Amino acid sequence: MHKNLNKDLLIDLPSGNVVHPSRLIHKDGTLMWKHALSDFALPVDEASEQHIVKTAQRLEELNSWVSRDLDVWQCLVPIMWYSPTDKELSTGYTVYFQHTLYDVDRTYNCLASHILPHESLKCVENHIRFQRC
Repeated sequence: MHKNLNKDLLIDLPSGNVVHPSRLIHKDGTLMWKHALSDFALPVDEASEQHIVKTAQRLEELNSWVSRDLDVWQCLVPIMWYSPTDKELSTGYTVYFQHTLYDVDRTYNCLASHILPHESLKCVENHIRFQRC
């Protein structure tokens, strides 16, 4: 960890890892911890932390289908993800997102064929809801 980081900004995760909000969830990923933690609500247990990690990995895979041949900033962006007080978002495996370039319908149509049997994808107003389990 960089020695000049403000230690007051670091997040203690249930696994014992200490991360900065701008740290990538996966080493070579695109999503940061600040994308996952709504209002910096910390995961309440290690299971929720792992669900966030697995959902980030899957969202990055989906991003590769819809953002192929685009610039890195033209991508899927989470809008709402983990919130321990919200029944729907308290587990870490449900996320609402949108694409920075494409509208909801185009994004949904591109991703729908890549959703696995244990996953769901729905258009909800101006967002897309993705759920892993």
